[in-house]
Amino acid sequence: MIIRRYITKETLKTQLAILFILLMIFFSQKLIRILSNAVDGDIPANLVMPLLLLGVSDMAELILPLSLFLGILITLGRFYSNSEMVAMYACGVKKAIIYQVVILLSIITSVFTISNIVWFGPWSDIQQEQLVEHAKLNPSLAGLLAGQFQRMPQGDSVIYIGNVKNNTIENVFIATTNRSKSQRPTIILANKGQILSDESNNQIIILDNANRYEGTSNIKDFRISNFNHYQGIIKTKELKESDYKKANDVDQISLSELRQLNTPKAQAEYFWRLTLIISAPLMAFLVIPLSAANPRQGRLARILPAILLYLIYFLLESSIKANAAKGRLDPAFWFFLVNGSYFMLAVIFNIWDSLPMRKLRYKFLPTRFAS
Repeated sequence: MIIRRYITKETLKTQLAILFILLMIFFSQKLIRILSNAVDGDIPANLVMPLLLLGVSDMAELILPLSLFLGILITLGRFYSNSEMVAMYACGVKKAIIYQVVILLSIITSVFTISNIVWFGPWSDIQQEQLVEHAKLNPSLAGLLAGQFQRMPQGDSVIYIGNVKNNTIENVFIATTNRSKSQRPTIILANKGQILSDESNNQIIILDNANRYEGTSNIKDFRISNFNHYQGIIKTKELKESDYKKANDVDQISLSELRQLNTPKAQAEYFWRLTLIISAPLMAFLVIPLSAANPRQGRLARILPAILLYLIYFLLESSIKANAAKGRLDPAFWFFLVNGSYFMLAVIFNIWDSLPMRKLRYKFLPTRFAS
């Protein structure tokens, strides 16, 4: 049917536009946080884009249902404001077509939401942890920031590089405490050097005309050595599963595994993911009657109450998740209570102007209808 295709096309086009705008906003916020960590030296600069792309999963959790909600609200609201919906009804178009379009878009959005929550979400969180932990275990010397003292992950060395250009480094200072009693503290100074890597991905630092100072001022055996070429090798360490897979990190656990766990955090995360899955069709069903606006009232007459109901819904669910993770309440009870209440509210809104409901309202409120 032409009308069905028209409504679907307009609603989908609006949803995609809103999805793109929201994605850009969330992208900007996450990019600022990642760049801040990179500037502070917490992560290397080459991980900015991978972490940003892997973070799309977290953004999509809330963006997908919100884009569908706003897409339906804005599109149908525009139809009512421009009297297009009145013309459709006058030409014999039934309201069931609106529900068919909303059901179709809800199914499409739910498929992406389920795929994200069940598979892509836990996988992307594990990948982010692996990248960060691998960078901590095997820091790239080429990624060190110029002009800053930075501590190595082992905690026993501090390195300072005055200038970094490609693989060439200048004004190098390396101090090693050597906590083991068999070795003495050392300081290495060099004006210039290079950073290379071998076939095994080990990092090799070569310093030209380097001076090495061993010992401390309170011992007699103090050594000063000069090297035309000083070479050091930093071997790549293998990342173990325990390094990135935290026992209490429920974000990395699949939905089926969360269901079997009885810890408060696991149960809170399980019902939160279920909420994200059903939120798209539930809020889409709720927004259909809320988008019906009188042309003389303006669009804000229905948009503001609809957005307020949406915000209340997700604020309640977020509060339930936070308190359930601390063991303060039962997430299953509140999950069914909140979602069941919103479902009943959606049913009431959708049948409010139906013929049986009008007869029922006339039976109990005849004075109002008579006036």
